[in-house]
Amino acid sequence: MDSATRSETERTLRRLLANGPLTGLPSRRDDVELLLQLAAARFESGRAYGEKDVNQALRQWLATFSEPYGIDHVSLRRELVDARLLVRDTSGSEYRLNPRRMRRDVAEAAPADVLAEIREERAARKRQHAS
Repeated sequence: MDSATRSETERTLRRLLANGPLTGLPSRRDDVELLLQLAAARFESGRAYGEKDVNQALRQWLATFSEPYGIDHVSLRRELVDARLLVRDTSGSEYRLNPRRMRRDVAEAAPADVLAEIREERAARKRQHAS
């Protein structure tokens, strides 16, 4: 990821997480698209995933930066399929990453890291203000 794209992605994540963990999907379509790209980056190209595996990966990822019950992993999975980032087979039992739909420029961003930085900055400001 080049530095301009990294900073743009980080700025967006900082804006989304400025008030703490997400409580739902963002309303801006570009923000949703970024989260979908980041979610899709959890999956390996060429590997088949069962629905249970997809759900588990999404639940674990969401738990790092979303309030409990904030973003539903099932809704996120559907959004990934609708955006054609994950392709479901005709029986609906197997999912695969669609690498042609992936943006290479966002794969390295981690919402959990951005949220941790925001929390640390906030704690440092509180400590500075208290002294």
